[in-house]
Amino acid sequence: MVNLISLILGWNWRVRRLRKRWDRLREKSLKKEAGLRATLLPREDQIEQNLRILEERRLNRRERARLAKELEIDLEEVKALLQTKPEEIRAAAARQVQPPPQQKQMKRKEEEGAY
Repeated sequence: MVNLISLILGWNWRVRRLRKRWDRLREKSLKKEAGLRATLLPREDQIEQNLRILEERRLNRRERARLAKELEIDLEEVKALLQTKPEEIRAAAARQVQPPPQQKQMKRKEEEGAY
């Protein structure tokens, strides 16, 4: 009876739930196209490292709670990335890469010594 209660309400239950969510998201990200997959897999690798820390190390209550909350936030971010459409990701990447034309002109003038 005590084992059943600790199984349901204990800390290991939360870690198992996080591991299960990570596993499902990992499978979904492996099915995505290469560009998005290259973004997702390193993030998921870092999440897995933190999950291993939770599973294997003896941490105090505060550290366990902090790390578990960080993992939940990271998993939600990965889930949001998986739900975005590939066109939106490409458009966002294109906006980040290309500086506005005004900034290009300013840089050229600075290089020439006009300012």
